[in-house]
Amino acid sequence: MISKIAKLANLISENKKMEKDFSSILDYVNKLKEVDVSNVEETANLSCSINVFRKDIEEKKDNALILELMPEKRNNYLVVNEVFEEND
Repeated sequence: MISKIAKLANLISENKKMEKDFSSILDYVNKLKEVDVSNVEETANLSCSINVFRKDIEEKKDNALILELMPEKRNNYLVVNEVFEEND
């Protein structure tokens, strides 16, 4: 019972901090509303890059070189640790 009360007190404390943080964020947003931006040109993107994507072109690699770089291999496949567990 005491642990539940302690958790509740902690939640109330966190809630007050979040309320204070949110209030300061809203105050900042209201300050931004006061800024005169009538002479500022609208922009949709601040980056000067025109096209940042490369073409999706298949590159042929030398399999022997790739296999040499593998720390552990079996039958020309990379050996890795298991990532799934079986549920019995």
